[in-house]
Amino acid sequence: MLRFFIITAEIIVLVLILRSPFVQYLFEDIQNSVSDWFISLSTLPEQRALESLRSDITTQLKPLKPYQQNYVEKITVSTDSVKRFYANYCEKDDINPNFSGTKRAQLCHTITQSSLMRKPD
Repeated sequence: MLRFFIITAEIIVLVLILRSPFVQYLFEDIQNSVSDWFISLSTLPEQRALESLRSDITTQLKPLKPYQQNYVEKITVSTDSVKRFYANYCEKDDINPNFSGTKRAQLCHTITQSSLMRKPD
């Protein structure tokens, strides 16, 4: 009978400790960290493809001026921004202040060949 009371008291103390604000904050912090890790892991293939595209653009369009390099960084931030650039400046043929003529054609060709523009099977 004494063992039952001791175990019950231990369970009650454990529940009270686990419900304390500090422990709740600690669990929330752990959950956020683990969640960030999973998000990083899930976007890793996309980030690698974007980095590869950025590298291909930089090597194929050498030499790039600093403002062009910054623009390439800006459009290769996400797959959506690459597709938006492609739709506006490659398919619709709008005027781009950063790339024109053959450089824009090379840029569009490089984007077309990237794995980001391939349709998933």
